[in-house]
Amino acid sequence: MEKKNTLAGILAIILGIILIISPAVGVMAVGLISGVVLLGAGAWLFVTGLSERKYDKPFWIIFTGLGVISLLAGIIFLLNLSSIASFGIWVYIITGIILILAGAMALFVGASGNKYKKWAGIIGILIGIVYLIVGYYAVEPLILGLIIGVGFLIYGILNIR
Repeated sequence: MEKKNTLAGILAIILGIILIISPAVGVMAVGLISGVVLLGAGAWLFVTGLSERKYDKPFWIIFTGLGVISLLAGIIFLLNLSSIASFGIWVYIITGIILILAGAMALFVGASGNKYKKWAGIIGILIGIVYLIVGYYAVEPLILGLIIGVGFLIYGILNIR
């Protein structure tokens, strides 16, 4: 028998209704998530770059530079949540590109035998592609907020059903 999470379902339905009524909240949530993702990816890239400093000069410079760019983009996204809709598709495109690059680098590092880095690279690339697709097709950011709301609503209904 499949276990249902009723509380999560109810919360998802409430959140879905709020997002459908006010899609701007969904856009701000995506901006918040993008900011946090970029901060995490940036910190990982920066630390990895510094740790590779002894072994491969071009590699550590690329990692460190991309880490700094990711950290700055994450901070900008988090500090400008109220105007995240004005960034429009750029939030998704920038996040997608950075995640794809970080994933490719993790995949490259993981090729030496570290299966966790290899899977982290694959997941990073896939999430980056999703961000690019969403950014490319969501010309109006408020439409994305509405889509997120409908997604939460469906998730909530399926969870309590």
